[in-house]
Amino acid sequence: MKRTTRQKTLPAARAARMLRKKVSQTKVAYDVATASTETIGHRTAMMGRAMTDPSVLSNPEFATMGREKLVVGGEAAMAMMRQAVGVHRVWSDYWFQQMQRSFAAVPQLAGSTTPTRLMQVATGSIGTSIADLMTFWMKATNFSQAIVDAGAKPIHRAVVGNSKRLARAA
Repeated sequence: MKRTTRQKTLPAARAARMLRKKVSQTKVAYDVATASTETIGHRTAMMGRAMTDPSVLSNPEFATMGREKLVVGGEAAMAMMRQAVGVHRVWSDYWFQQMQRSFAAVPQLAGSTTPTRLMQVATGSIGTSIADLMTFWMKATNFSQAIVDAGAKPIHRAVVGNSKRLARAA
């Protein structure tokens, strides 16, 4: 059977999408790491100035540091929970599929009249179970990445925003 152009480009399009996603995840990680470092530097300098001049403690930045972490942490947790809603579906689909396959295999195993037939049924059943498990873990990995990406968005936004705001103030 001859493959059509659409069938040939589909894996290429999927690979391109996956590459863009990985590049985006890498950029978010880089932005968070560099912006966090800059923010920590600015705030450490402020704390150092406050140790020599107590009037610097009136800077509103000192009051917002802890609260903003709680707010952003809550936003990230909510985003991750919203993204994780479908995880139970993948999990339950896998287990119900395994139950169905087990119920189908039992009569075949019981009806095997020779050791050769028994081994054929058992080997097929085990092979199918392994394939199902690999599919389940691929889906679980995709869900995990989506959950992490959802949680990283509010953190990225806050960290980069803090870094820019503190750089302007300095």
